[in-house]
Amino acid sequence: MEEKPKKNWRAAPGMFFAKHRAGCIAAAALALVALLLVCTRPPMQKLEAAITQEFISDSGKYYTSNVDKANLWVVGVVRGRNVSTGEAETYIGIAGHVFRADHSKILLPVSDILLWTPMLLDGAKVTLSLSITSTALGLFLSVFMALGKISKFKLLSKLCSGYIFFFRGTPLMLQLFFIYYGLPYINPALAIQDKFTAAFIAFSLNSVAYCAEIIRAAIQSIDKGQFEASHALGFSYWQTMRLVVIPQSIRRLIPPVANEFIMVLKDAALVAVIAMMDITRVAQKISSSSASPLVYIPAAILYLVITAFFTFIFNRLEKRFSMHL
Repeated sequence: MEEKPKKNWRAAPGMFFAKHRAGCIAAAALALVALLLVCTRPPMQKLEAAITQEFISDSGKYYTSNVDKANLWVVGVVRGRNVSTGEAETYIGIAGHVFRADHSKILLPVSDILLWTPMLLDGAKVTLSLSITSTALGLFLSVFMALGKISKFKLLSKLCSGYIFFFRGTPLMLQLFFIYYGLPYINPALAIQDKFTAAFIAFSLNSVAYCAEIIRAAIQSIDKGQFEASHALGFSYWQTMRLVVIPQSIRRLIPPVANEFIMVLKDAALVAVIAMMDITRVAQKISSSSASPLVYIPAAILYLVITAFFTFIFNRLEKRFSMHL
């Protein structure tokens, strides 16, 4: 037998650099610029000291409810607001300098976005946690739901089909409302106090139905001859599924599962209706408190960045498991 050529791991970094030279140089340049900005960022104390005495109370302390701060790695922002007059001062610190943002048509909206970013990122954690956990559980349970639907046992098949029909045929918002608001009316013991838990249950149950149809279609797309060949080799039904059918179905599952995850990621905005602090709910609160719809721009950009990241990951997985590789 011919031995497979061994990979030269020592030469791998050089080969990668040669193949992606322009990208590596750009990344190194950006890293250098970011490092310089971090090292020269003014401390927050310097930014706070720039606020005039009008924004300090009689006791010598800032009105904590009217001083907003954002320390974003390479840039710092602080805003003080006078309680009596409603006037505000905003300062941005970057590259060793402190700039007044109130008198600039460019710096003022930039400072707004920078101040909103930490709150939006906190909302993004909730959105990501809900999307990842509910889709993962839904995908796991959907395997059994799909196998139950195509089972030869009619009762089991009808029960699984009814479950899929119900959750695919009713709006996700209605399901969320029922789990969070409706269950306590049926029995107070069924009340779910934690909003994340209620949303997790609703999204998981919904994801099971959609992923089950994806898995069922992938399983039934496998040629029937492979079932017959497995039966001829003495494999049981479950051995055939576990060793032959499901491994081949994984390749075909990646694109539709990726689409399902992206849909769940965007549908997570529905949790705002139960006052759960995801990206959308945070943007709504900021917009109402600041009377500015500008916050929806960074919120939309944040959704796009998250979606683009996971789309890239799924595309890489699809190429890795492609039947043509």
